[in-house]
Amino acid sequence: MRRLFLALLACLATLTAGFAAAQEQVFEVDALNAGLPAPQGDLDLSTPQTAMESFLFALEDGLPGDAAHVLNLNDISVGDQATVGPMLAQRLGTVMDRKVVISWQQLLERPDALDTTAADSNPMAGTARKSLLIGILDLDGRGVALRLNRVQAEGGEAVWVFSRQTVARIDALFARYGPSEFERALPAPLRRDAILGLKWWEIIGLPLVALAAGLVAVLCWRILGRAGGSGGFGAVVSGLRLPVTICVMALTIWVATRYLFVVSGTVSTFLEPLLILAFVAAGVMLSVNVIDAALARVVAVDIDTLAAPEEEDRRNLAATLSAARRVLVVIAVLAGAGILLSTAKIFQTLGFSLLAAAGSLTLVLGFAAREVLGNIMASLQISLNRTARVGDQLTWEGTLCTVERVHFTFVQLRAWDDTRIIVPVSQFVSEPFVNRNIVDSGMVRTVTLTLANSVDIAALRAEFNDWIAADDRCDPDGAEAMVTGQDGYGLQIRFAVPVPDPRDGWDVECALREAMLGAARDQETGDTEILPHMGTDAARRDPDADADAA
Repeated sequence: MRRLFLALLACLATLTAGFAAAQEQVFEVDALNAGLPAPQGDLDLSTPQTAMESFLFALEDGLPGDAAHVLNLNDISVGDQATVGPMLAQRLGTVMDRKVVISWQQLLERPDALDTTAADSNPMAGTARKSLLIGILDLDGRGVALRLNRVQAEGGEAVWVFSRQTVARIDALFARYGPSEFERALPAPLRRDAILGLKWWEIIGLPLVALAAGLVAVLCWRILGRAGGSGGFGAVVSGLRLPVTICVMALTIWVATRYLFVVSGTVSTFLEPLLILAFVAAGVMLSVNVIDAALARVVAVDIDTLAAPEEEDRRNLAATLSAARRVLVVIAVLAGAGILLSTAKIFQTLGFSLLAAAGSLTLVLGFAAREVLGNIMASLQISLNRTARVGDQLTWEGTLCTVERVHFTFVQLRAWDDTRIIVPVSQFVSEPFVNRNIVDSGMVRTVTLTLANSVDIAALRAEFNDWIAADDRCDPDGAEAMVTGQDGYGLQIRFAVPVPDPRDGWDVECALREAMLGAARDQETGDTEILPHMGTDAARRDPDADADAA
């Protein structure tokens, strides 16, 4: 029993020691900033939050020497630390003031930086930290991290300071994000802090930059408008007009804020994503306009002409280009969103991430966009499998229609009476319809008449054959007239005529019905009635007698 008790105590001691070691995660060094003199003010570097506050307050109080104590200067010779350290601290403060938005929620006021409120899905939940990411800045095409590390010198206490890697990149970051020559030439009052973390020159200069970008955009719009005209070249210029104008406007703002002066982090956090969004939007518009121009050339003829049987190849090409347009738009939107999320500093410095938000944000956005995404995929399906191409003749819910356009979310149909039927693509792919062009463009139009039992069927069939032979819209092969039924009203005679061009189908059907009714009426002589009155007075009336009676 005693041995079991001692074993349990040993296990408990081991676990306690391991827990304490986990709580005291540090980077151990022999010495830290041995060449710096003692600070003039009070510095508290025990937690990430107090270390950052001490660094910023020291710079505000004009004590760069004290701010140098928040830097790990061990890669600098001890003799140079006293002179180089304050300069590096000032430069780092300038870079952070201009380009870094500090997330104070990440800088916990705990020596071990352990976040007790983190969700269980967070991989760092319940874990002591010895390094914290403050921000990521672009330098020479790659991301450079600014970090606070927990360092403990031999015989001293653990403190939070900027890492050696961060200190080594301060000069390069200052050269990239420090004051430009134009800014240094501005009067001193304009370089002072104003409101919301902005300087006076930003409050005055940014509206001027926006105005200049607007003027450049208007000039570009008018130049391209005058350069355009009729013909193929004019169509190309018209397609380039809007995307090029957006691109020129965004490029003007980007050049001004990159080379003329460097804006502060508050402005840059929101300005950079907007510029990226503008460039992506311009690229998408340009690509879509190019495909639309090609589609316009393909379907430049009238829709009725495109529906002709001999235009099968052109309808297939239009469907292929339409599918390519949708695929391009979807890829461009996804790629643009990825570029925006990966480059926008707001998603890095403020701690937002798709992984952290996958449980709630992704669910909300997916639920809200399910109908739109479903319609987009359905329209892509229609274009890829070519079930409904532009110019195809359809029968939708009993109405003869021509496909005019397949949009992202709906299909536009033109009915035979020139009205437009708008059908959601999700409904279009889930319900059956008749496509008269998908295999063979030809169609058979039928007319069924109810005539008296005394009708001369052979004479009526002869009239039918003569009418077909005289109408070049009909194909005599396969035409037939046959009795399909008989009841108390009379005989049901079905006239079927093949029509090679489905555009002529409705007109042929109406003309055939009129011709056969006329032929049946010509057989009426005396008291012989061919067309039943369906319950009305069946007695033959003499029109002349009726006129005399009146």
